[in-house]
Parts: sequence; structure tokens; C-alpha cells
Amino acid sequence: MSTFQILLCTDEQPILVESGRETLNAGETWSFSGASGEIICGTVVQASQGIPNYSAVTLYDGCGDCLADTLEFITAGTPYETCVICYNCGSGTTVNSVTTPHPVWTGLNGEVVVQGNAVQLGGMNGLNS
Repeated sequence: MSTFQILLCTDEQPILVESGRETLNAGETWSFSGASGEIICGTVVQASQGIPNYSAVTLYDGCGDCLADTLEFITAGTPYETCVICYNCGSGTTVNSVTTPHPVWTGLNGEVVVQGNAVQLGGMNGLNS
């Protein structure tokens, strides 16, 4: 078990976690479990010294996915998926439904808010990643 510094997905506060049986790499987003059962999401920064309060549980593609899976959240607007039409894709035209990344932030009372009627652009988990 190694100790790592992570940045919380909700407010980028640095905290210490332990890897447990998992291999953590800088830049990865994980959910972590505390002794009281609390689940947090954070992005690994670096190996560190200190006493951790959380252990690694599940690897995610990014903060949005982790928060959506682990926290109760409020959705602002109506979430939707995006249809992608591919013309001349070898066997003709295909239509695929793609899960749309939505912006996520922390509300005034600490709750996670997902802007369901918007698309997250750029960034680590956005549409242009």
C-alpha cells in the first residue's frame, strides 16, 4: 500500500489516500472509500507521505463519470444523448447514439449539479477530448 495525494473532483482540495491493492498513476480519476463509508472522487497527483483517510475503490474515465456514479446529484435541464451519423463508413451510413458529456459543478450546499441540457467542451472529459 502506498500513499498518494489527490485533488478532489468537487473542489480540487488536496487530500491523502492509499492505493490498497490498486496501482494508482498520476492523472487517473478514482473513487475512494473512507472508514465511515463515505465515497469521494479525486484525481491522482503524486505519491506522498502522511496518514491517508481513504482507500482506492474504482478507476473512472474522469471526474464527471465518478461523480455521476457515486454521488447523489441534481440535474439542471433535461439530459440527452447525441446521435452521430457517419456517411460512407465502409458499409454505408450508420447512426450511433453517443453519451454526451455534461458540465458538472458543486452547488452552494455542496451537492453535485449536472447541467443536463449542455455539452462539456474541451478539458479532460469533454466532447473534444
